[in-house]
Amino acid sequence: MRPGEVQVTGRPMAANPTDAQDGPGPTGSGPVRRPPVQDRGRRRVEQILDAAAEVIGEMGVDNATTNMIAARASTSVGVLYRFFPHKRAIIEMLAMRYVHETEQILSRQEQAGIAVWPLRQAVEWVLHALTDFHQAHPAYQHVYRAVRGSSSPESIALLDHTRVVVDRLLALRARHVLPQDREWHATTVVEAAHALVVQACALTPDKRVRLIEETALMLTRYLTPDYAPSDRA
Repeated sequence: MRPGEVQVTGRPMAANPTDAQDGPGPTGSGPVRRPPVQDRGRRRVEQILDAAAEVIGEMGVDNATTNMIAARASTSVGVLYRFFPHKRAIIEMLAMRYVHETEQILSRQEQAGIAVWPLRQAVEWVLHALTDFHQAHPAYQHVYRAVRGSSSPESIALLDHTRVVVDRLLALRARHVLPQDREWHATTVVEAAHALVVQACALTPDKRVRLIEETALMLTRYLTPDYAPSDRA
């Protein structure tokens, strides 16, 4: 995949032809070309990311350009490129932000003892938390798909953070499950939950509630043999 492309659902998305600077530029070791050291620079990066989230939430990754993002951030494209070498870097930085926020949500609940809750209750809580997050961050589903479809190992690794948290929660429930099996269980739960929550968010409120209920039932039945002892089933 050429620099400046973001691969979505298995096909590369080239930079918008009217936004030529989406392509060139060094990638460096991370999504930010020049990590800001001053408060002003950090605020500018957050401002650009906020603007990108708004544009992507409205238009999707394919149609969003750095020109649009810069305009929404009330800055110039030149300033944007001081921090981000291309649009892919912005997508990756947004993914890092979303992953960090979802990790915090799950980790707080881990501290609250979710690992010892009845399995169905724990699954329902996670699904409702993810649904609320998706509704509060319309760009999340687009960013997730873009990163998931990327051929970059670094990009794909970003999404592993959520799986690791779920893996840890499952380990607290059933330490006898082999790590390699638990990893697959966590991956299945994360991917299925994400896909169905995205679908649920596109439905009317009553249908959304029903799909979340069905998803909770499906995941509970999937996990029950290994993670729900009879006294907590």
